[in-house]
Amino acid sequence: MKNLFRISFLCFSLSVLLFSNSLKAQSSFSPSEDETIFTVFPNPNPGTETFVSLQGFKAQDLLVIVYDMLGREIYSKVEVRENDGFLFSIYSDGHKLPSGVYLITASANDKVFRQKLIVK
Repeated sequence: MKNLFRISFLCFSLSVLLFSNSLKAQSSFSPSEDETIFTVFPNPNPGTETFVSLQGFKAQDLLVIVYDMLGREIYSKVEVRENDGFLFSIYSDGHKLPSGVYLITASANDKVFRQKLIVK
C-alpha cells in the first residue's frame, strides 16, 4: 500500500510539473508587432468569396497559388502591394472554388506561407 501511495504521489507531482511548464510556455509566447500574419477567411468557407490577407510583411508583390489535394494548381496570381499589406479575394477563372480542401501558398522575398482552406 505504501508503494502504491508513493507511485501515485510521484505521478501527481510529475503531472503538476508538466502542466506548469506547459502554462509557462504558452504565456511566454506573445506575438511581436512586426510578426507576419497570413490568414485565409472565412475558413471553413460555406462556398462564398474567399479572402487572403498577409499583414506585417514587406514586399512589392506576392505570388499566391491555390492547390487542390492532388497537387494540381487551381489558381495563381501575382498581387501587387497596396497600403500596409495584402488583402484580396481568390477566384478560379471568375468562379468560386468548388467544395473540397485546398492548400494556399503565398511567397515573396524567399519566404513561403501556407494555409489550408476548406470549402463546403
